[in-house]
Amino acid sequence: MRIPWSNIRYYEKLIAWIGQKLSRNQFILLSAVLVGLTAGIAAILLKTAVHYVRLLILLMSEYDWQNMAYLLGPLIGITCTVAYVKYGLKGDSTKGVASVEYAIKKKYSLVSPHKMYSQLIASSLTVGLGGSAGLESPIVVTGAAIGSNYGRVYRLIHKERTLMLACGAAAGIAAVFNAPIAGVIFALEAIMTDATISAFIPIIIASVSGTLISTIVLDAEILLSYKEALVFDYHNVPIYILFSLFTGVMSVNYGRMAWKLEVWNRKTVDKPWWKAIRGGLLLAVLIFVFPTLFGEGYESIKELMNGRAENVYNESFFARFTSDAWAIMLFIGLTGLVKVIATTVTLSSGGNGGNFAPSLFVGAYVGFFFSRLVNLIGIAEVNETNFVIVGMSGMLSGILYAPLTGIFLIAELTGGYDLMIPIMLVSAVSYAFARGFERYPVDKRALMERLAKEDAEAED
Repeated sequence: MRIPWSNIRYYEKLIAWIGQKLSRNQFILLSAVLVGLTAGIAAILLKTAVHYVRLLILLMSEYDWQNMAYLLGPLIGITCTVAYVKYGLKGDSTKGVASVEYAIKKKYSLVSPHKMYSQLIASSLTVGLGGSAGLESPIVVTGAAIGSNYGRVYRLIHKERTLMLACGAAAGIAAVFNAPIAGVIFALEAIMTDATISAFIPIIIASVSGTLISTIVLDAEILLSYKEALVFDYHNVPIYILFSLFTGVMSVNYGRMAWKLEVWNRKTVDKPWWKAIRGGLLLAVLIFVFPTLFGEGYESIKELMNGRAENVYNESFFARFTSDAWAIMLFIGLTGLVKVIATTVTLSSGGNGGNFAPSLFVGAYVGFFFSRLVNLIGIAEVNETNFVIVGMSGMLSGILYAPLTGIFLIAELTGGYDLMIPIMLVSAVSYAFARGFERYPVDKRALMERLAKEDAEAED
């Protein structure tokens, strides 16, 4: 149902009138609630849409013995996304959390109004139809756009508009993971890096608002969660230290491979349709060999967390030949290694998404591979589920350079506060290791290049 513009204007006037009756601080808190709820609703719409589109693709593949819908879905999704950007958005292809940071640094925290909905549409097409990327980055951009344009409509000053932008981003992350603390930490760590104490309360309120609406409306099956009891064995600390170095190496590998593939794909920047077709066909091949690369991949992460790695392996082409424990381990390890190729191809070919979910995916797969290897060799007897969970935190910290977000997000998602010691250890070491080799995370390298180029041109 289409809402008449006059009704929208009425609500704007009502909020403005309420704002006149409140003090400035009270209006900011009210604004945090409104932005948080709106961003939460946007996150719910996106997650729900992608979930049901994926179910439709899977249903179609059941009646298609060649699985063409499953294999060619990403090609259709990326091509439709390119068409939408080209004709619907007039070529405005800026995306990702880096675009939000650019808006803060260079555009007085003004985000284009169309990003309140365009990111939802584009990422639904890409990820819903099987593109191997995450929805969190589009959700962050959408929430930031909602907060920014709220500030523009009600003529908030630059500092307040930036705060509303961060509130929207926090609420989006909180809603999609049902993790309010992680939403706050992400906003402070990745968006408002120079936030003052006064910014905490509005961001907390927005994050709680987004989580509340998500809890009420969103189907729990769509969320990534694990609530079984977890036990930390301090005797395994040396194994966790070794694992932290392993995740650091894998994080550096992810970042460098993603950047090299992105730079390579830039060579055909003037041929968007060819890039989309080439990327979609390459994804079809990768998904044929590694089926869990389809979409976000959260379903396979749940299988690993619940100790059902065989189910992940049984979907593959190789399962018809052997079900040996070593084969399962090697297949899952290789899938985690190849994920960076699938994600970068999806994004650099014109798809819309981010590296947030892929970092969790790789972390879970790396954690299983490492722990299964330790068990098979006989070095020690470790809980594979624990390493799957800790691995997600380590890879998120090492790929996105957001260790606090990694720590608190995984703790909230899994109820794994009993694993807080290894989670903190692996996250910190992985982040420090990756930061020692690469100054910027892969999501921000293009932004840093752009800012450096603009600064150089300004000096000239």
